[in-house]
Amino acid sequence: MAVAGFVATDESWKEFERNWSYTLRQFGISQFHAVDFAHSVGDFAKWKGHNKAPNLRDERQWFLRQLLAHIKLRAWFCCSHVVRMEDYRKVNEVYFLNAVQPYALGGRTAVKSVTDWAGRNKIPEAQIKHVFEDGAKHKGVLQKRIIKDKGFEPTFKKKGEAVQLQAADLLAYETPAAIRAIFEKGVTDFDDLRYSLRMLDEVPHRLVDWGTYSEKDLEIFCVNAGIPRRDSIDKRDFEGMTREEIEAELLRRWSKP
Repeated sequence: MAVAGFVATDESWKEFERNWSYTLRQFGISQFHAVDFAHSVGDFAKWKGHNKAPNLRDERQWFLRQLLAHIKLRAWFCCSHVVRMEDYRKVNEVYFLNAVQPYALGGRTAVKSVTDWAGRNKIPEAQIKHVFEDGAKHKGVLQKRIIKDKGFEPTFKKKGEAVQLQAADLLAYETPAAIRAIFEKGVTDFDDLRYSLRMLDEVPHRLVDWGTYSEKDLEIFCVNAGIPRRDSIDKRDFEGMTREEIEAELLRRWSKP
């Protein structure tokens, strides 16, 4: 699970929107979806079999290069925070980690990443507008967490309402792919990762913050956040309640934003 995005000025975003939308029209694409693009379905079905057809491969690659160029030209900063679900489930067996949903954890970390970047560059936090893609399952949890922690309400929009979210979708697809390559395939050289991610690392001055919540990171998070271990609960405090009722009550307490 990944939450990713980019930062740019209002003027840069206007130019980005013009550039990105033009490229989509040029190639007959209504909207960019990273998963559909990767699997050549939907609008991207015309590139099915591109690995065996040089003309399709070249056209598809040129389309991708154009999109990446727009991001690199306009973005000032980018971040992506990945939660390894295998590790999340493992740590959840020891701690009541499911009191914090992975989406809310990644989203809150992304906000902190942008806030820290703004602080380093002496940009008032009030000038930053955080926009997330609408429709995520645990949107409400993230929304309440940000309101409590930061004192402002994030904005939620559909991909069609903000093409910038389509760029974020590309990064959110590529970073977990890189994490799988590193953790599961043993890739150690950045140059051996996928082309798209290598290009996105070239955002001006390499102002990027990409991170991963692996098992150790999640354990540290639980300790720092005061999330208790499952074996630390004295069931005598919950006499008369079933195991499911006890867990539901504990999650209600610790998941309060």
